[in-house]
Amino acid sequence: MIDRIKNQLNQIYESCGYRRFRMSKFESYDLYAQNRDFLKSERIITFTDLNGSLLALKPDITLSIIKNNDGTEEKVYYNENVYRAQENTYKEIMQVGVECIGQMDAFTAAEVVSMAARSLASISDRYVLELSDAGFVSLLLETMEPDETTRAVLLSCLAKKNVAGIEALSREGRLTEAHAGVLKKLMGLYLPLREGIEAAAALSPNEASDSVLAGLSRIADILEAAELSKQIYLDFSLVNSMDYYNGIIFQGFVEGIPFSVLSGGRYDRLPEKMGKKQGAIGFAVYMDRLEAYLPHERKFDADLLLVYDKSDDYREVAAYAEGTRAVGRSVRCVRKDELSRMPKAPRCQVTILFSELSERAAGKKEKKAGAEDADGNGKEAADA
Repeated sequence: MIDRIKNQLNQIYESCGYRRFRMSKFESYDLYAQNRDFLKSERIITFTDLNGSLLALKPDITLSIIKNNDGTEEKVYYNENVYRAQENTYKEIMQVGVECIGQMDAFTAAEVVSMAARSLASISDRYVLELSDAGFVSLLLETMEPDETTRAVLLSCLAKKNVAGIEALSREGRLTEAHAGVLKKLMGLYLPLREGIEAAAALSPNEASDSVLAGLSRIADILEAAELSKQIYLDFSLVNSMDYYNGIIFQGFVEGIPFSVLSGGRYDRLPEKMGKKQGAIGFAVYMDRLEAYLPHERKFDADLLLVYDKSDDYREVAAYAEGTRAVGRSVRCVRKDELSRMPKAPRCQVTILFSELSERAAGKKEKKAGAEDADGNGKEAADA
């Protein structure tokens, strides 16, 4: 199933004109050392190259794509493994995703969001794509003038939809009662995209935040035209990586998996840090999460397990196997003495001993020959 999903994702991205980006497993360690604030983890697997330089197994793909960009518009997708620390060990994680680099407008952003929605739909028709905007949340918090510590607490409360935490800040005098009321309404907002934008307008503090909502409305127009807006919800509690993302942020879920299987957003700060005056937006699909939770379609190793013996005619065994495959059935061939030594027998729908096939075939030949002899004797008697 995972291979099928990966192929479908690739087709979605290629249909939008994205080209395949390929890269080595290794990158210069300096790339990650200089951009640690953009990484999900500071723990990186490093080793010394033969020429003495320090290399790293790549923990991130986006950094490599931005580094290799020549300053022009670029639309790429990838199927790559990353190496990250998880649960006190390092893991190899397969990701499929897209990155769009260049001038950003509503159409470009909507196209990437639509690809994210179509990616989820290729996994399951029961999905939801949650969307937020880091710009709107930042502008709203600016009007409240919190110090750095309070801002971090506010973002944590928003992410967890922690109403009690907001009320505690208000009681402590770190947040006015009016501002606490606005934030409680914001974290309670979870609506289909168009309805959510209209509801958020009542919480917008100034023209700058009105402009952000107008941008979201243009994206909603495009998604509605593509008939992809029904399962996209506005949720401003999505505030992860606010130092990384500067515009829309989104994450996707499918039924039966308790974690997000897709995440992404707009991250203009990264190309800017690398001296490139471009916008950037992208997302990744976490194939390891899909593989852990989705059912495996293939219940059997093959349709037929063909067991042969060393005394059998191997040419006849091969001819039978190929004839069966030619009609669309899969065949696994195992020698009888090898099968008896296997700790776990192959999973097949039907098991056949080739010797029994040969005996049946021989019996049919004898029966046919006997019938022909009987017909011959009967004819001679009638002629006589």
